[in-house]
Amino acid sequence: MAEATPTAADARPEPGSPGAKREICEPVTDTQGESADGEEVDMWRDRALRLQADMENFRKRQQRLADERVAAERERLLRAFLRVADDLERALGADGTDAESLRQGVDLTHQGLMHIIDQEGAEPIEAAGRPFDPAWHEAVGTVPSRHVGAAPDTVFKVVQPGYRIGDRLLRPARVIVAT
Repeated sequence: MAEATPTAADARPEPGSPGAKREICEPVTDTQGESADGEEVDMWRDRALRLQADMENFRKRQQRLADERVAAERERLLRAFLRVADDLERALGADGTDAESLRQGVDLTHQGLMHIIDQEGAEPIEAAGRPFDPAWHEAVGTVPSRHVGAAPDTVFKVVQPGYRIGDRLLRPARVIVAT
């Protein structure tokens, strides 16, 4: 009797091997015909929706807190500037003051304002006599360096002081540059 040799059609690869086909399983159904996997999908869908709602609530809460902080900071800063406005109003409302008294009042008000600017962390940009730097200076004019006795590309005069907060530019110094 001849032994039957297996043919290529009879050969089946081991499960999990590269040549193995994936078998598609039908979902297990309970007695009412609903799939057990469907309940799990519904459970995960509910969890995902709850997490999505929680994230949206968190985002709204963080936005509200940030808005409240900005409003509180704005109020604090405006209260400080109101003191300066009050000082200016008193100086302007004084009757019979001479020019020197008015100048002293404005000078004190200026000092108060500069104190507020300093408290907020703003510092003036040093410009006069320094090399022109377009990152910190805005040139509003030029003068020939031989006429003013300054080195070329040097800030000859500050027209309007500039300010910075740390390494961030608040306002560039408006300058006249020797060329």
